[in-house]
Amino acid sequence: MPTLRRRDLLRYITAAASAAALSPVFHARAHYPTYPVPPEPGVTSEGEAWVLMGRAIHTVAFYEEASANSARVDSVSRDQSFVITGEVHAPFSAHNDLWYQTPMGYVHSAWVLPVRVYAPQPFISDIGDWGFWGEVSQIYTDARSQPSLGAGIVYRFYGGTVYHVVESFLDEAGTGWYKVFDEFPPTSPRYQWVLARDMRRIPRREMSPIHPFVGNKRLEVNLAEQRLTCFEGDQVVFTTLVAAGLGQAEGDPMTDLATHRGETAVLLKQPSRHMSNIPYKEGMVAPGDIFDLPGIPWNTFFHLSGTAIHGTYWHNDFGIRRSHGCLNVSSEAARWIYRWVHPIGGYEDDFISSDGRVGTPIIIY
Repeated sequence: MPTLRRRDLLRYITAAASAAALSPVFHARAHYPTYPVPPEPGVTSEGEAWVLMGRAIHTVAFYEEASANSARVDSVSRDQSFVITGEVHAPFSAHNDLWYQTPMGYVHSAWVLPVRVYAPQPFISDIGDWGFWGEVSQIYTDARSQPSLGAGIVYRFYGGTVYHVVESFLDEAGTGWYKVFDEFPPTSPRYQWVLARDMRRIPRREMSPIHPFVGNKRLEVNLAEQRLTCFEGDQVVFTTLVAAGLGQAEGDPMTDLATHRGETAVLLKQPSRHMSNIPYKEGMVAPGDIFDLPGIPWNTFFHLSGTAIHGTYWHNDFGIRRSHGCLNVSSEAARWIYRWVHPIGGYEDDFISSDGRVGTPIIIY
């Protein structure tokens, strides 16, 4: 896809400024009582300009007013994008009343992913021995088998997804590329190549722990309300809606899509995870509902089955059961949780492991 030009970026930021003063730009259903997530719209803590855009996850309709009963004025297809200028709460479904205001009209939020879009990123030739964590800084970018625009496309990486960049390469045309690691077993070779201009290096401060030395942390999940809440002692420091497991046929490992009640703890954290249920060993049976999702951001695992709290880019509809057992949250909420919970790790960690003695307790009821 064409990248957003710097001139267009500045124009869009100016257009969105007045609406941003009236309404929070990001996920209105996630409440951040102590730490605003993200920072003030339009610029990062590193001084990088960005604009909030929406990606259509499926075909979505735009209306004259924030109501499906008003006149339909436009529509866009999957992966098309548009500027988000504000948010409005108006009736739609019992769990989700969030609409986005755009130059094209009003669109309901359920199948629109808000994405921070940055100007084309500078090429980093020397990435060091370990590399860096990168997030896709455009609506999407194509991941290829080799560092060439003529190479085959392996995946489409969506804006906000996170990857471990392990190598850089400058082709004969002067185009910069990054090699990203892929830990999913069937992938061979275990990497893809993406355009460097579409991958933003995540600063260390955006992954630094939040209140790392505060004791008595715990995380509670109310499945009836589809709400996750973080506590420091008796004080609520963060809360957000989730999309928990569908809950079909508990006890059957092939169709158990429930988020199970009980007490557990954080066992593992990963900034990026490729989640897939595609069979990769001989004899494995393919499930009826196949998924293959690279670059899932900000994963906090709490069960040996692989159940986790993580960011979500395939829907934006929280407050209702939707997942295969994990706790889907917005990517910004997932990052906050990842940074807040124990165990604490370093920037150059592909994973941070723990056990029930160290990991932040999680109570699901």
